[in-house]
Order: sequence, then C-alpha cells, then structure tokens
Amino acid sequence: MHVFRSMVIEAPIAEVWAALRSFDGVVNWNPGITSAEMESGTGTDVGHIRKMDGADGSFWRETLLDHSDEEHFYSYDIVEGPLPVTNYVSVHRLVPITQSNQTLSIWEVEFDCAPELEKKMDEVVGDMIFIGGMKGLNKHIKGA
Repeated sequence: MHVFRSMVIEAPIAEVWAALRSFDGVVNWNPGITSAEMESGTGTDVGHIRKMDGADGSFWRETLLDHSDEEHFYSYDIVEGPLPVTNYVSVHRLVPITQSNQTLSIWEVEFDCAPELEKKMDEVVGDMIFIGGMKGLNKHIKGA
C-alpha cells in the first residue's frame, strides 16, 4: 500500500530542513510525539534507531535508512510500533518553492497490511501522522 501526503510549509527550505534533519528532533515539531532519542549514534547517522513515545501512549522504534542534507530528505522503517502493518518504509522530503520562498513537504510510505485495514491505515498514517506532523512542523517553524 502507498500513502502520500504533501503540504506547503511557510518558510524557506534551509529553515525547514534545519528543523527536520535530525531524526530524533521529531519531538520538537511533531505534536504526536512526546519523547524521542537515538539508541546510539546521532540523529543523522544512517543505520541507527530512534525510540519514541507517542502522545497516545504508543511506543515506536524506527531505523534511519538514508539521510541527505544535499537533497533534503530522510527515509526510515518501523522496527517496532503499534500499527498493524509490515514492510513499512517511509520517506520525508523537502522541495523548495522558489517563487514564494516556501517549502513543499512530501511524506510518503509503502507498507503491507490486511486489505480490510487499508482505508483505516490511509487515514491514520496519511492524515493523523503525516498531515498532523507537517502541520506541527509548520507551526514550529512559524514560532506559534
């Protein structure tokens, strides 16, 4: 299954990437996360795992699979989490909107789940996690 969401962030790409680039920095901008830390390495070290606590009481472990300061993206998988999915690999990338000096945030994922859960997982991952996170990122960037 493929889930894709995008949103305009009201700041230049350098400012948005500075907030997004560290894998364990998610706690600073995502309202759904109450704590995040790396088990080892730093927030930009590929192959290392972050563990996170969700605002809903959930627990997550995710591996940073790829990271590029030049291309403004990272990808990750879920090692442990509450979602009823397997083979979850996500990419969060930024693209400059040069006309308005804003940033397009693109967050997408491929995963497997039971067919009867596809609609629910699209809503949970796409709307609650991705859109909710990007709204939080935009709010964080604007200092609100």
